[in-house]
Parts: sequence; structure tokens; C-alpha cells
Amino acid sequence: MTPLDSRLWPLATEVFGSENGKRTTDALPATYHYHATARKRAVGDPAEDTPAFLRSELSLGGLPGLQKHLWFAGAARPAMPLHSHVARGREIVVLDQMDMHLFWTNEGKLFVKPVPRFLLSPAFCQSNLQCPPSCTCQDPPANTCRAIPRRVALGFLYTYACLISSETDFHLANEKRLLPRKDHDEPIAWAHWKALARELLHTHEHDPAVIHPRFQRAELRLSRLNTLSRLTTLRSYTRSRHSYGSFFRDNLAWMAAATVFVAVVLTAMQVGLATDRLQGDAAFQQASYGFTVFAILAPIGVFVLVMLRALFHLVRDLPLLLGVQRKGLRRSGLAMWSGVNELV
Repeated sequence: MTPLDSRLWPLATEVFGSENGKRTTDALPATYHYHATARKRAVGDPAEDTPAFLRSELSLGGLPGLQKHLWFAGAARPAMPLHSHVARGREIVVLDQMDMHLFWTNEGKLFVKPVPRFLLSPAFCQSNLQCPPSCTCQDPPANTCRAIPRRVALGFLYTYACLISSETDFHLANEKRLLPRKDHDEPIAWAHWKALARELLHTHEHDPAVIHPRFQRAELRLSRLNTLSRLTTLRSYTRSRHSYGSFFRDNLAWMAAATVFVAVVLTAMQVGLATDRLQGDAAFQQASYGFTVFAILAPIGVFVLVMLRALFHLVRDLPLLLGVQRKGLRRSGLAMWSGVNELV
């Protein structure tokens, strides 16, 4: 078997038919969102700077830094078919983020990134995801190297070859608009999808290294990934709170649960102190005294910490809030907005 050149785009199936006479940029979205700074997002034109758009669109966020620990969040296996997820009661939630693709929650949600049109265009991928002949694809990659976005794109498409394995899966994917549509809002042909899926499988079997290692573990459990991220980076992988109301609600919920546990322990200690055997036990008396003091001071201390954390976020967000308000008076604000209240 002829070895594949890992610098090239290996797929040639045209699910939309012939692309003769069409510009490769026709497959790009209307606009795209990217982070202008750490706490501000902007809207850009993907046709103006396609490499920058691809870096944003195919970014895996913080996942590469957690790669060696991903065994804790998911098994090394291909993605399950869509109908299997539905049979397990999972709700398929469309989320156009590569770094959240195939994450599932304890509440029964499965986040799935829809397939962008440009990834099903061989002409576009050959123009924008292939490395130049002189590229050695070393680590760290050169500015002209496109190995990482190409491997992410191929890994992402490989998960779809596993997700959509039957006509049932194909109809579910079209119902959820996970696959791009042809002109006049027509779905792509099942025969064309079968050809692409088989080409992806053969490419993976020929050289598994062509896909990014993140996609060797398809579905990842979001709660475990958040735990893993807190242990390694001291912050959650995703922002689960987007307002101060949810911030207080989440914190007060676990504080209430802890209070119930403390109340049960204090009640048991009170019963123990009423018995003849433990009334004269100095060690039990000391333990009861210490836990009573802890039960009084700990809730106060935790509540103060929660308030200080909320105050910290408010002070940090205040310049952004005032800045956005001033900009909104001068212009519509469509070009840029802040990630206000996206609490960590």
C-alpha cells in the first residue's frame, strides 16, 4: 500500500458534487467569533483572514494540555452512533465549538458540533489545510505548518463517520442540522455520505496518526473534565455560571447540603452526650466541643468567602461594564462585546 503524505489533505469525496467554477471561500460562514483579548470577543470576516479563522474554528482550547489525563474523562474508543445516544436518553445539543464536541453531562445532554461546510470541500481543504512541500511538521510547528488544524479537522470528521453509520443516524443528523445542506436547502445524498465515511475509515486505518489524539477518545464526561481541570490548572474547564444569580444559587445549594450534614452530626453528638457511657468520656467531650465551634464558625467563614469572590468578580467586571455601556452609546456594538458575568 502506498504510504500517505501526512502533509496533504487525504480526502477527495465531493458530497456537494463538482465544485468547478466556485470559489473556495464560498464554503466559509458569514462571520465568525473570536477572542480579541482574554475577556473580549469580536466578530470577524473569515474570508479576510482564512488562516486566523481556521485557527479559531479548529481550536481545541485547553484540551491539549489535559491530553495525557483524558483517560479519566472518557475511554479510548470510537464515538457511538447517534441513535445509541438517543436510546440512552441523551439530548443532542448543537454547540458550534470544537473544544466541546462530544462532551456529555450528568443531566443527559450531549454537545455536538455540526459539520461546517468548508470541511466537506476538498478544494478548500487542499488550499488551506495542506502544508507547503518544504514543511517538516516539527514540534513546535512553524508559522506555515498546518498539521495541527489538519489533524483536528480529520479527527472531527472521523467522529462523524462513527456517529452516522446507518440511515437512521443519517436522518437524525439531518433532523438536528448537524450536516450542511445543499442548494435549495436539500440534504446531501446518503450515497455521498457513505463514500466519505468509508474514505475516512480507510484513512484512519491506514495511518491513525493523521487524526488528533483528542479524538481517539470520542465522548468525554464534562463533570470529570471539570474536576480534572481544577486539579491541574486550578480552574474549571467550562464556565457553568453566567450570572451572579446562578453563582449564588450554586454556592448556596452545596452550603445548604453541608449544613444538613453538620446538623445530623450535632444531633448525634447531643444524643451521645445524654448517655451515661459518653457523659464522662473526656475525649468525646473534647471532640463535641471542637465540632460545635467548627459548626458555628465554618458557615460564617464560607459565606464571607463567597461574598468576597462575588465582590472580586464585580470589581473585575465593572470596567468592562462601563466600557461596553460607553461604546454602546456611540455605535451599535455588533463588532465587539465583553464576556461579562461569565464567572469561573
